[in-house]
Amino acid sequence: MIYLDNAATTPMDPEVIDVVLESMQKDFANSGTVYSLGLDARQRLEEAENQIRDSLFIPPDYKIIFTSGGSESNNLFIKGYSFPNRKIACLGLEHPSVTQTLESFRECGNEPVSLLGLQKEGRLDLSAISRLKSEKVRLLCLSHVNNELGSVNDPAQLLSALADQSPQTRLFLDGVQAVGKLKLSPAMWRGLAGYSISGHKINGPKGIGLLVVEGKLDLKPQIHGGQQQHRIRSGTLPVPLIVGLALAIKRSVEKTEETTKNNQQLFHHLVTKLKSLAEGLPELDLQFNSSLSEDLSRQSPAIVNFRFAPVEGEVMLHHLEEKEIYVGLGSACSAHSKEPSKILTGIGLTPEEARCSLRISFGSQNTLTDVDAFVDAFGEAYRQLYSTFNRKIAHK
Repeated sequence: MIYLDNAATTPMDPEVIDVVLESMQKDFANSGTVYSLGLDARQRLEEAENQIRDSLFIPPDYKIIFTSGGSESNNLFIKGYSFPNRKIACLGLEHPSVTQTLESFRECGNEPVSLLGLQKEGRLDLSAISRLKSEKVRLLCLSHVNNELGSVNDPAQLLSALADQSPQTRLFLDGVQAVGKLKLSPAMWRGLAGYSISGHKINGPKGIGLLVVEGKLDLKPQIHGGQQQHRIRSGTLPVPLIVGLALAIKRSVEKTEETTKNNQQLFHHLVTKLKSLAEGLPELDLQFNSSLSEDLSRQSPAIVNFRFAPVEGEVMLHHLEEKEIYVGLGSACSAHSKEPSKILTGIGLTPEEARCSLRISFGSQNTLTDVDAFVDAFGEAYRQLYSTFNRKIAHK
């Protein structure tokens, strides 16, 4: 099996599985109780939180809120900070847990500001920042790394531009595709209002994530019922999942440099092999949706998105699946929708071009041999499918 859809989810690290299982057996008590078993569980939580702070260099005055994952973290921050009337803006190329949350504000008459016309290669053009002041935007929501394109919104550049041109606008970043793939600067936190992370994107457990929040911000809770987590997010804390998340973050951050170098090698090899395939296969109209930049402040090498009209991506995906090669179409949250990717149409692709696209996303288990096998299988499938799709176009 060759798994090349790591932006959708990742296999759990065996060491993370071990600590989760151990904690399930030992830390079953409710961490909110005051007898010894509960206090032991509480200590495990505190140790996990300290480990996360150390791994990510999170300042002590920033809060860590454990959630069920990236989608909840995004919802919790955006709604908790901005609902109902703080003006909000986004690029329009974010994960649905950001874009649809902003859309929900329309019901209150709070029209979100779209900066889609100012995107460049899937990232925000910094010329858009000056507009935020005139629009009285209080919160800008962006993906640190775009989940379909791999394009990077660089925190340092954004924070500098906001401080100069729109100081009343705070920045929230969805960091789900960034942790472990790009080196996070400790200086990033000063100026950031919030940042979201998901465990299953970094070889950790599903069902656990976190939200980092500037300590001075007063978020309105979205789940009521208890006094847990600074009274921001109620509910009994899943100690084993949090322990697993802490280890997954620690291991992914420690290996970031190694991971980045490996992904750069895989990225370059895949692009080279696909271009070579296209040169020998005249009917293959190969176009890259992702930027091919090697500048890590612009593009994550963990994700490559490309198109190959007229063959549809979903048909290609299932042909590859028959050979136990697994790739992605885009956000797994929208995979069952028959609508073309809003991210790909948002950067200017036609619906047909968007439907003829695949996303390859690398993980620590992937090798150059995997890339070779994928390109060979892709080329073989394309040769088989091209005539069928070409005839369909001819008969339209």
